[in-house]
Amino acid sequence: MKVMLVEPPKETWFVMGEYLPPPLGILQLASYIDANNEGLDIQVLDCQAQGIDWRELEDRVGSFQPDVFAPSALATCNVYTCARAVEIAKTVVPDSLTVVGGQHFTALPEESLKAYREIDVVVRGEGEITFSELLKARESAS
Repeated sequence: MKVMLVEPPKETWFVMGEYLPPPLGILQLASYIDANNEGLDIQVLDCQAQGIDWRELEDRVGSFQPDVFAPSALATCNVYTCARAVEIAKTVVPDSLTVVGGQHFTALPEESLKAYREIDVVVRGEGEITFSELLKARESAS
């Protein structure tokens, strides 16, 4: 099963200057699912650090064809970019399972699912175990 974890493209904040914090959440998630799930092909994209814009993200989703697509959204300020990334994934690979998590989605799961129809699953709280179990369930269903 192919899993794509993405830190979506976003504008850098003037407060942050040139500092681009590494996407530790999706890196930790990738490490956990790699250690606890068999047969995964995991791709992690840090669009900020890699200079990937929205068009290139679309191209990369198209070439990788993920079965599961999970963008990073640490806080509410990142929800729009997360939703845009999910929309791209669903457009390019309609059968992909789109999964989101983070503070905003944990606090407002139902509202988020209504507002962003392209989201299939919201993982609440610390997501490593839940995401790993979700991947196992998806694999056994195919």
